[in-house]
Amino acid sequence: MWNFKIYNDWNEIWADEFQNRWNNLLNISPTSHVFFHPIVAKVWIDTYLPLRSLNPLFVWGTNDSNEVFMPLVLWHKNWKNAFLKSIVPVGYSDYDYHNPLFRNPVSKDEYDAFWEDLISELKKFGADEILIDGITDSCALLSEGWSQGEICPSLNISKMKGEPDLMAFFGTKLRGDIRRQIRRLNEVAPLEFRQYASGKDVSSEVFEAFMDAHRKKWPNAYKAPGFHQNLINKCSLEGPIHFSTLNVGETVVAWHLGFDFKGVYYYYMPAGNPEYLKSSPVKVHLYHLICRAIERGYAKYDHLRGDETYKSGWADGSQYVHTLQQTGRGFSSKLKKSVLNIRKLIKR
Repeated sequence: MWNFKIYNDWNEIWADEFQNRWNNLLNISPTSHVFFHPIVAKVWIDTYLPLRSLNPLFVWGTNDSNEVFMPLVLWHKNWKNAFLKSIVPVGYSDYDYHNPLFRNPVSKDEYDAFWEDLISELKKFGADEILIDGITDSCALLSEGWSQGEICPSLNISKMKGEPDLMAFFGTKLRGDIRRQIRRLNEVAPLEFRQYASGKDVSSEVFEAFMDAHRKKWPNAYKAPGFHQNLINKCSLEGPIHFSTLNVGETVVAWHLGFDFKGVYYYYMPAGNPEYLKSSPVKVHLYHLICRAIERGYAKYDHLRGDETYKSGWADGSQYVHTLQQTGRGFSSKLKKSVLNIRKLIKR
């Protein structure tokens, strides 16, 4: 049986003692990932606190042989969402993975008990729904309340020693295309893969062009005000937040905002200069990013959520993310969900 303590005071959470405990568990956890890194989590929290009504529900749990940490928030939604009260992970839809951080490897029986005991604990907070997304295959259950989400392709680079090994992995067509596009871009001006040591090094012009290019490619993607700027402000050559551009001379032809952590590179937010799309700058940039990960001795290049066609040639493995959803059984919760369902039907 799991015993939980819920922390709901931001000041206590950001205190050194709590942060040290969080970092210590993150660094040794077999289920750790960059999205529950304190720096990455805090960027999301600092961005959304002025925009949403969020109360922390940071979970520490123990059983006879293990310890777990999972940062959650209670989100009090507005009238557009029927004033629904939802418990969601820190990062929610902006971040891809939300696996809890366990101290030791977890058996299937432990997972069963953990999720059952956690839901029982969270129900005490009177939420209308519990919506925990971004749980990968290894941590999810195939039982009532769970649904399978998107696939997350990845490339195992642990045995690659350099660029020749990566080229050897690619199919003939992709290998030839990369070489051709690199040659084509170099004919315009010298090609440079540029990394930024800190957010201060990223000019406002580079950032605004990046966001504009991304909006044009994905016009319907919600971008919380200041979120991506806040991420870039924390970028570093050593991670966990990494920002780079692909330049032809002094012209930026591709941008990427991603993450580095524990031998994994996370391919998070690419964008390409519309004026150079015929030369596939995003593809060439991706190639340089994987080469960098190999040079640094990483084990995995994670393409994150989505089954975009291009990923198939750059991946040799995959996992799915799953969502656990529990709806309150009270009259108020059912009424709010009914109102939301009616609104969705009207919008169609």
